[in-house]
Amino acid sequence: MQISDDLIKSCAAQNRKAQKQLYELLLPYLRAVANRYLRDTSFVKDALQESFIKIFRNIDSYNFDKAPIKQWAARITINSCFNYNKRVIGSPKEEFVIEKHQIPAEPVTIQKLTDENLLLVLKKMPNGYFEIFNLSVIDGYTHTEIAAMLNISETLSRKRLSRAKNWLKKFYQEKNDWLALLSRSSLI
Repeated sequence: MQISDDLIKSCAAQNRKAQKQLYELLLPYLRAVANRYLRDTSFVKDALQESFIKIFRNIDSYNFDKAPIKQWAARITINSCFNYNKRVIGSPKEEFVIEKHQIPAEPVTIQKLTDENLLLVLKKMPNGYFEIFNLSVIDGYTHTEIAAMLNISETLSRKRLSRAKNWLKKFYQEKNDWLALLSRSSLI
């Protein structure tokens, strides 16, 4: 269902019925966003509650011409998730260095992945890489936008995205090596 400008204006006027309706319309989408960005999904309800408080508290500052309400609300939710990740896991203290010239992962492995499996793999990624990968590859934010959101340089954003991709290649290569070893040993 489309979210009307009148509904948003009613929410800004503190109309509880309108707020409930907007909440019900946004909840499934924002829950998916929170599940994707939180490292520990047991905090989804808390992050969503914090997000909706911020959304309703600041809805009068929402600009209809800048972005759709879903995108505006998603950005608030992403920031809430980053805050929870920092509280639970902490900020990344150092950059992870991955060896150069790794063998790329087999495409067959990636083709067999479900969305849930991919999300589980992404959550194993170091936090700095995980955030950048999600923002850039999954949600399509530019490095300029990511740098502003995370208060880092564009260069660091690009570097972490490159390292996140290398991490994924290494992860799947190791997984393929392990599966090959298992299949050989079961034949013996």
